[in-house]
Amino acid sequence: MIRFLGLKRCAVLGIAIVVAQAVAAAEQRLTVREDGLARFKVSVTGITRVSIEGDRISDIVNDNDLTVYQAKADDRTGDFFLRYVGDAKMPPKEGGYIVTEKGRTIAYEILPIRATTQTVLISLKANQPRPEEATAAADGFADASPGTGDGLTSQLTEATRQTIYQKIRAPRPSGGANGALISSLRIGDLVGEVRVASAGKAARQVREQEFYKSGVLSVWVQKNSLAAGERSWVVVVRGK
Repeated sequence: MIRFLGLKRCAVLGIAIVVAQAVAAAEQRLTVREDGLARFKVSVTGITRVSIEGDRISDIVNDNDLTVYQAKADDRTGDFFLRYVGDAKMPPKEGGYIVTEKGRTIAYEILPIRATTQTVLISLKANQPRPEEATAAADGFADASPGTGDGLTSQLTEATRQTIYQKIRAPRPSGGANGALISSLRIGDLVGEVRVASAGKAARQVREQEFYKSGVLSVWVQKNSLAAGERSWVVVVRGK
């Protein structure tokens, strides 16, 4: 004999299915500081999408011999898609590193769950330089910078400090060719420019003279000795 569910039971069942689907396809939004740790849930029964807001994932670094997840990159969006390829048992947590095209890196830890789909949206916050470090850097620049008198030296020092405080938002550049202009700031009759010093494939020394062009009054280099692939900030102050 065929029995039909009543309308009330059908409605309750329909609501339960909708709720279950919503939970299964839940969106995870995380805010993580650069070089920090992101913990997120990954489906062991479906596909999980991982995306970095405002950036693209260039690589996921893990132990290829031990991972139970297959990672596939989408060249159009820069997102990564993870699929569980292990056995029927619930796997333990595992982790690694996510590297973005802008040169930012975070560690990650996977929390396996049974769900059809998961979407992980990660917003990265840049590391802020400590004010005391910026002040010390600007003071060091003032001691070493050339000038034609206390008035000009003071102006150049203040312009360098203001440029560091207002325009540098990370402890090191995440990308950019050697000499690349990142941003600028007008301070009275002066302009402070934030540029990049890059070592390329070989270690090298960065000298202030490299950045002295026509109209440049002073140059501050964050780090003079760079390892291969390393970058540092340079602040150039010039007249308007």
